[in-house]
Amino acid sequence: MKILHIITRLDKGGSSENVLLTCEYFYLKRQPIKNEYEIVLIYGGNKDFSSWSKGLRIKSYYLKELQRSIHPLKDFVAFVKTFSIIKKEKPNIIHTHSSKAGIIGRWAAFIARILDLKLRNVKIIHTPHGHIFYGYYNKFITFMFVLIEKITALITNKIIALTEGEKNETLTYGVGSTEQWVVIHSGVDYKIQIVSSELENLMKELNIKENEIITGTVARLEPVKGVRYFIDAIIHLSYNYSNVITKNLTFLIIGDGSERKMLEKKLTRQNFILNKVYLSDVKARIFEITVQNKSIKVIFTGMREDVAKLISIMDIYVQPSINEGMGKTIVLAQLLGKPVVATKVQGIPSVVLDNKTGILVEPKNSWKLANGIFDLIKDEEKRMMFGNNAKMWVNEIIDSFPRFSIERMVYLLEQLYHSL
Repeated sequence: MKILHIITRLDKGGSSENVLLTCEYFYLKRQPIKNEYEIVLIYGGNKDFSSWSKGLRIKSYYLKELQRSIHPLKDFVAFVKTFSIIKKEKPNIIHTHSSKAGIIGRWAAFIARILDLKLRNVKIIHTPHGHIFYGYYNKFITFMFVLIEKITALITNKIIALTEGEKNETLTYGVGSTEQWVVIHSGVDYKIQIVSSELENLMKELNIKENEIITGTVARLEPVKGVRYFIDAIIHLSYNYSNVITKNLTFLIIGDGSERKMLEKKLTRQNFILNKVYLSDVKARIFEITVQNKSIKVIFTGMREDVAKLISIMDIYVQPSINEGMGKTIVLAQLLGKPVVATKVQGIPSVVLDNKTGILVEPKNSWKLANGIFDLIKDEEKRMMFGNNAKMWVNEIIDSFPRFSIERMVYLLEQLYHSL
């Protein structure tokens, strides 16, 4: 069975990691179904992904024209090249990932299926990895995306949602039919090894004391991730709750992006002082303010490779997204026994159990986000209970594998491929 994967770009994100893990699994022909597979990958974006793909050993094609932004000429060239590769490789299954690759790849596959008798039986699968129907573009562009997705769904055999929430919400936009949709969670690596001495060194590096309550998020600092509302929530907590908070607070912002400077300016406008600039693997900055004799620090770490360790030192994990198909870092936080405060958008309510493993709040509402965080800051017993519940929830065995594990993801994909 030859499977051709197509993804818009390979970067350090959940969709790229999902694709690379899937390609590696099927290349190695692992259990539970013994079969020979031939895997081919088409990708755009950054050509050099070898530093974090762990030596992926599959045949691949890099298309420089395949990029996230809309560009009619480049999009047409990417379509022609994709069509040519499909004709050359003659796969049994074409599996597209993300919006742009999903449109170009599925239509190239459809045309090839019409024009080439040897491709008449090729099956087309698409994984959107969340939708872009709000939080990204203006109303007109969003309307066009929805329309294109509706039409393209007609030529698709199966559409994979990462969560029930993503599936149900996308169906309300009229994209695909219930029979076309299947839910396969994006796999998370459960084999996490945390050494206590490393965490102690990390705390020292970040200048965090043992008696501080640490709250943090891992996100691209882009509008759709809603980190600006987290920053506003921190400011609300600093000025309106500090009189009843008994410990010093530290907030970690792990990631980078176009909004970083704006987020830092929000803090300086509220009298937070940049008191230290230091270099680790990347540039990081600490902002601090003292209110009611309590220190409140906000640390921008930049991009880091040690995300699991950084989440391990947190007491509370926050996901303030405006739109989120699943949120693998939410699963990782729960796997590490952390209570979560997150927004009720798309797939998150399928991952966080409200008032059991965390607290869900309305998006774009910094006051409610602040209230949710404060509720856990003031109540250590609730933090512990939610954290324990979270760990049990993500470790629940389904289909003989932990709920959100890589093993379950590839098992369900294998079942789907063989069902077509």
